[in-house]
Amino acid sequence: MSGTSAVQSQAVRRLTQVMRATSIDASGVARILDRDPKTVQRWLRQETTPRWAVRETVLALNVVLERLSEVIDPAAAEDWLFTPIPTLDHERPVDLIRAGRAREVLNLIDALGEGVLA
Repeated sequence: MSGTSAVQSQAVRRLTQVMRATSIDASGVARILDRDPKTVQRWLRQETTPRWAVRETVLALNVVLERLSEVIDPAAAEDWLFTPIPTLDHERPVDLIRAGRAREVLNLIDALGEGVLA
């Protein structure tokens, strides 16, 4: 396995851990990442690895889900990602993550964790 593949596999291994912690399955991850469920299954079976642009989104998703599971019930994480949030100008967190704007989502999660938002 090349160095790049090893790094990508590490991102997918971390994703697998996050999936267990949040009860999000491969089809849920595929929905979040706007990818074919079969593609996500191939990543999880280590048959292939995400391309760079997708890998960046996987890495961001890992951080978001890890932090989110500390703040809300982990079982509710997937629903939360697809819910329009007034503080985000009624955008869905998943859309911001897909657009490379995970930092805005993390800022909101931090505010929730600090009790700034109810």
